[in-house]
Parts: sequence; structure tokens; C-alpha cells
Amino acid sequence: MKKNVLFVMLALSGFLLTGCYKEPDLISELTTSKGKVPQISVVWIGTTRTTTANTSVITGLTTNAGSTTNFNIEYTSEVPVKEFKVYWAATATGAQTLIATVPAGTQKYDPILRNYVLAVPITAQETKKSTRVFFAEIVGADGLLSAQKSAILTTNP
Repeated sequence: MKKNVLFVMLALSGFLLTGCYKEPDLISELTTSKGKVPQISVVWIGTTRTTTANTSVITGLTTNAGSTTNFNIEYTSEVPVKEFKVYWAATATGAQTLIATVPAGTQKYDPILRNYVLAVPITAQETKKSTRVFFAEIVGADGLLSAQKSAILTTNP
């Protein structure tokens, strides 16, 4: 009888002690949302959107030094857009320099692509055989930033 009472008391105390323990809710900590942001589908350089045989967009361009072309941003958004920012850098990980801030309202909806498209004029570097990486970023009306997308502009030898 003593053994049964002791066993019941130990089991009951173990049950009561585990009842006080609260499991951390890791999922809710990881999924805390600050709001929605615009999503850049693709960026590409040039005046004509070209694709490969498997329909991937050709993002980069090789052009003459000092020539002018467009940096195109294709995006979708469920929230209002405040502005678009375009940067350039010497390398993909180099320091970025802001070259244009374009207010919302200048983009056009393309029903074929089912995306909005914004063309920002850019000028190629004056140095021949050099590259620049151009980056796009969208600022939502709530101030949240999209992820950056980039494309490379190379000058002819």
C-alpha cells in the first residue's frame, strides 16, 4: 500500500510540475508580420524585353560607353507604392549610390505580363570594358522596403 501511495504521489507531483511549464511558441515569433511589401518580379536593362528559349528574362545588357538606356522594374503589389529607388554599384556587394528616386504614379500596368512596369533612364559608364550593377528597390506607402533586385550593365571594348 505504501508503494502505491508513493507512486501516486510521485506521478501526481510530476503532472503538477509539468502543468506550470509553458512551451515557447516559436512559430508565432518567426511569423510576426510588419505588413505587406511590393514584390519585384524582375529587373532588366534595355529598351526591349528579351527572353531566352526557356522564357527567362535576359536582365543584363552590353552597350556603348556613355549611351543612354532604360532600367526597367517589373513588380506586383497588394499595397500602395510610395516611390521607387534606383542605385548603382561597381560590384554586386559594393557600396551603392542612389541615382534616382521616382514617385509612384509613373509606372504602367502591362496586361500581357500582368505586372506593373517602370522604366528609369540610365546612362552607361564612360569607361570601356567596365561593368556596373544597377539595383531597384520599392518603398511601400507604409514605409516598408521591397527586397532589392539587380541587373548588370557592361560597356563594349
